[in-house]
Amino acid sequence: MASAAGSDIAASVSVRRIGLVAGPVILLVMLMTAPLGGLSTRAWAAAAVGAMMAVWWMTEAVPLAATALLPLVLFPLLGLASIETAAQSYANPLIFLFLGGFMLAKAMERWRLHRRLALLAVRVAGDGPRTQVLAVMVVTAFLSMWVSNTATAMVMLPIGQALAAGLHGRDERVGEEANGDFAAALLLGIAFAATIGGMGTLIGTPPNALFAGLMQKTYGVRIGFAEWMAIGIPVVLVLLPAAWLVLTRVALRVPATFSDATTSADGVRLLERPGPLSRGEIMVGVILTLTALAWLLRPLITSRWPGLPLSDAGIAMLAAVALFAAPVSWTRCEFLLDWSDVAGLRWDVLILFGGGLALAGVISTSGLAAAIGEAMSGLKGLPRPLLVLVLMATIVYLGELASNTAMAAVFLPVAGAAAIGMGADPLSLTLPVVLAASLGFMLPVATPPNAIVYGSGLVSAGQMMRAGAYLDVISIGLVAIVALTLAPLVLPG
Repeated sequence: MASAAGSDIAASVSVRRIGLVAGPVILLVMLMTAPLGGLSTRAWAAAAVGAMMAVWWMTEAVPLAATALLPLVLFPLLGLASIETAAQSYANPLIFLFLGGFMLAKAMERWRLHRRLALLAVRVAGDGPRTQVLAVMVVTAFLSMWVSNTATAMVMLPIGQALAAGLHGRDERVGEEANGDFAAALLLGIAFAATIGGMGTLIGTPPNALFAGLMQKTYGVRIGFAEWMAIGIPVVLVLLPAAWLVLTRVALRVPATFSDATTSADGVRLLERPGPLSRGEIMVGVILTLTALAWLLRPLITSRWPGLPLSDAGIAMLAAVALFAAPVSWTRCEFLLDWSDVAGLRWDVLILFGGGLALAGVISTSGLAAAIGEAMSGLKGLPRPLLVLVLMATIVYLGELASNTAMAAVFLPVAGAAAIGMGADPLSLTLPVVLAASLGFMLPVATPPNAIVYGSGLVSAGQMMRAGAYLDVISIGLVAIVALTLAPLVLPG
């Protein structure tokens, strides 16, 4: 395993080096070449910048957020946009929505509310191996709707390891392979559920917010928190049971029960008891609940009182301010959050949003989007389901080797332009793209949760690839069905 890891690192370094050189070379060659396909000089320059950013994003030649800063440098130099115009994308309201979500997640982490929820769910699940896997997956998915996928996986990993320590390899009746499969299913369940749960809310994973920002900025279509959940929650409810069945019945062999009931309870005993609820946990839980309700009820509230300036980003910022202002101890002047708690937030993700939105904006205003749409108009005669499936499969399998956020940033503007060129609603292709960008279960490098559980040593690359291969195919089909049937009913367009 060590040699394989070393080979992976060496290959990654080589790819980054190639990308680092290839990106600027492509930019310069395109700028020195006459525009192709009848494009205007401005549209061709936008295509050149987009090509460079796509190469750097997909190879991770430099940090993703560093690539996202290129519009601030290149757009003014190439006459694509002034720096004032480009900078506006980095202050999009959805960036503040995500910032508020980050702060809510930090408050949960500080007061260990997320860990309490996880421990309670595992204890309620009982001693059955399959039910233990299901309980861990359900709580992981729920937490991942509000906390980043990576943080959720890191929180749940010690819980999964404790359960595996109590159960793995302890039941001679079912055999060593089955016991090993239980530990692998448990850890893979954490990784897969973290990815799936992130699809449930607008703040669950960066591609979701990037999609909403693109739709509002480029097409004037507002996708709010409640509108996204009308799609995201059904996707979670479909994919989570599918992943559990794949892990426990198809790709791996997990027994329904263990013969020694006392042994099967050892894993639960290894988990610490959370103790009584603290004041901080209660207060964070109240603020999180009220915030979620406000997000869900905002469409009803604004339809009842149209003049009320209520937005999802505003609600998120109100929650963030409340976390800093709500005292846990008045005498000690201790609050739910201090700035030191959020100093380590993923500011890079917020910058990445801005860069993606800036690129999408120039693709639209330069005329490049219209040219892409015209070029794609020949696909108008293809059956829509076939086109969606091919597009999603392409995104999923490319995404096994690249960041899901980078995939969304690269392909969302193209998909929107293609849909317009085909005479279709831009949502018909952009929604499948953003959902597909969050999928990818086969490789340790596909998602941070995959890498985290692979590093535990309880999951082999073969087990992850076998289970992930099944789930990639199943998830493409199931998510395509949701995008084609449910989305037109619940999303504006």
